[in-house]
Amino acid sequence: MRTKMLFAAALMATLSSVAVAQDVRLPEASLDREVNLPAPAQAAVSRNSPQQRLTPPRYCKPCLFYAGDFDENASDANGIANEFDILVSGAATYTPFIVPQGKIWTVTGLFTNQAFFPDLPVLDPPMIPYEVRKGIPKNGGDGGTLVCHGRKLGTLTISQIDQELYIYATQVRNIKGCRLGAGKYWMTVMPYCTNPHDSTCEANYRAFLMNDDGAMSHRFGSLEPANNAFFNAAFFGSVWEPTLDIQTSARFSVGVEGTSAGR
Repeated sequence: MRTKMLFAAALMATLSSVAVAQDVRLPEASLDREVNLPAPAQAAVSRNSPQQRLTPPRYCKPCLFYAGDFDENASDANGIANEFDILVSGAATYTPFIVPQGKIWTVTGLFTNQAFFPDLPVLDPPMIPYEVRKGIPKNGGDGGTLVCHGRKLGTLTISQIDQELYIYATQVRNIKGCRLGAGKYWMTVMPYCTNPHDSTCEANYRAFLMNDDGAMSHRFGSLEPANNAFFNAAFFGSVWEPTLDIQTSARFSVGVEGTSAGR
């Protein structure tokens, strides 16, 4: 009898552990699957042509390129994981931009527009990584060539408040030695929150790069190539995977600062 009781107790403990494990929801790479995004009233139609030079946001200065604001009214308003924190041990989204023919850009700053959860984010540690790459294959699979990279002091500047979403420009400046000739490049800036003694980092901290599908307000410079971003995150099982495999976003809200030379 004692043996049967011990077996029954062990079985109940095992089943309880399984039930608890099933209740633990794994992090999602796509914002709409992680939280309930407000449904748009109607789909937004892009009114911007590639020739337009609009007014960049105040925090892009001197601005070479800005892909455009997040549009809460776009039919596919969304975000994708771009973070390194206690919950997600690394997820980087690489967004394309174009240096025009005949130009040489000296890049001094980069930023990504991100939604954070909880709504009052921190960067801890404050030194965060950035990268600029070229030659990523059309179908992904590898990261092409690393052109510029490093770590710089990151800052968070509120860029938009859309319904319940607070979006921050996650920015690095004072980049040195990053000169880009004409062509296509990809960039990322990754916010960190890995300090186990920081209560914000411990509170299921997440960070998502917002898309700019829709009206692309404040867009500046060349139009961002559509459907050409990549997601590299071993945590989510992605190795230089096209973001279209993760979600339907065509473009993402990022910017490049610096000076331009040439004809």
